[in-house]
Amino acid sequence: MDADLRRVFLLVLLSPSLHLVSSDLRENRYVYISNLDYTWEKADQHCKTFHDGLITIRNKEQDDLLTKDGWIGLRLIGSNWMWPGGELLNYSHWENGEPQSPRKCAQKTSNGWKAKSCDDNAKFYCTDEKLVLIREEKTWEEALQYCRGLGSLGYYMSYDLATLETPDDQLFAYEKAQNATTIEVWTGLRYLGGSWFWVRDGGQTFPTTLPVCPDHHNFCGTVSQTSQGLQTRNCMERINFFCQRW
Repeated sequence: MDADLRRVFLLVLLSPSLHLVSSDLRENRYVYISNLDYTWEKADQHCKTFHDGLITIRNKEQDDLLTKDGWIGLRLIGSNWMWPGGELLNYSHWENGEPQSPRKCAQKTSNGWKAKSCDDNAKFYCTDEKLVLIREEKTWEEALQYCRGLGSLGYYMSYDLATLETPDDQLFAYEKAQNATTIEVWTGLRYLGGSWFWVRDGGQTFPTTLPVCPDHHNFCGTVSQTSQGLQTRNCMERINFFCQRW
């Protein structure tokens, strides 16, 4: 690839936004929708349109922040209670005697969580997560277009393949990757024109352990379920990926 073509390709990858890198991917924003009473499905659709989806509660600290009654993202699928995206239930705060069959959707209450009919109407909690695991299998280029296309689906925020510059960014991504359906998960790390860079802004902060001249066309960066840090894979492989909110 000649120099002019490399410059054109870089401009396509880096547009449309050139923003400073965020370093706190663990930050989530929770929004209580108090002016609407929806079924679980309708609440989920509303949250996906204007936010990232219904809320996922992963620990007691998060749970304690939610002081009002409303739908959360927890739902019974088959025999397992799961969060949006297929994330398994690791922390729970069910009321005594809950969950009760055949109710399949969960609400937050003043006493904990309660299983309810998904057709009931209630207020609800939405979430805006900075790092979103997409459990679909796409090539690196397809994943890039998917993340950047989220805004056209009604999201008021912009998204891109994830930038994981700090060790804590990479650790958090490794933790979230445990819920992926593939062993490797795409990030926004790309090799082109003799150097590695983050596709969002062209940044070049990453471990020095990355190969200077990657072989086997392993020109795209991943996070693995089996080891911490950044890995490299063939960009044509179809795996899950991380989108990042900006």
